[in-house]
Amino acid sequence: MDARKVSIRPTVPEDLDDVARLYVALKEHHARLRPDIPRYRVSDGRWRKVADHALRDPGLVTLVAEIGGRVVGFTKLAFVEKPWGLSCEIDTMIVEAAHRSKGIGAEMLRAAEVEAYRRGAKGVRVDVLLENYDGREFYQRAGFEPFSVRYGKPVREPD
Repeated sequence: MDARKVSIRPTVPEDLDDVARLYVALKEHHARLRPDIPRYRVSDGRWRKVADHALRDPGLVTLVAEIGGRVVGFTKLAFVEKPWGLSCEIDTMIVEAAHRSKGIGAEMLRAAEVEAYRRGAKGVRVDVLLENYDGREFYQRAGFEPFSVRYGKPVREPD
């Protein structure tokens, strides 16, 4: 299988099971990279709710990659107004492990960039775990440049 056999299309409600499956795969991938982060220990059922919300939110753009009618990839885009103009934020992008390095992610990224252009976005941004070397290389090959570091910490009860 390769990118010539992949089709990228907007999600439909019937994609929920596949999108939820891909979210769980992404959770497991990230948990292997960062087992210390609690959000990667959230139940699969919770990730299904996240998938359902993504498919229902009219403010998001969600796309799937299919090969032979089987969903093998998913991406979720958010458009955010910034002082410099509209930004397309790649919130989620996942390709099944068995289909990686075959051009499918590049096709999904191309579709995301077309949608960003169509909506008037001035740029496309994505967050990638520092430990996700393959993901970082993928985006750098596609012309993305690192320009910031994102920090995070859990919210705790005040003293």
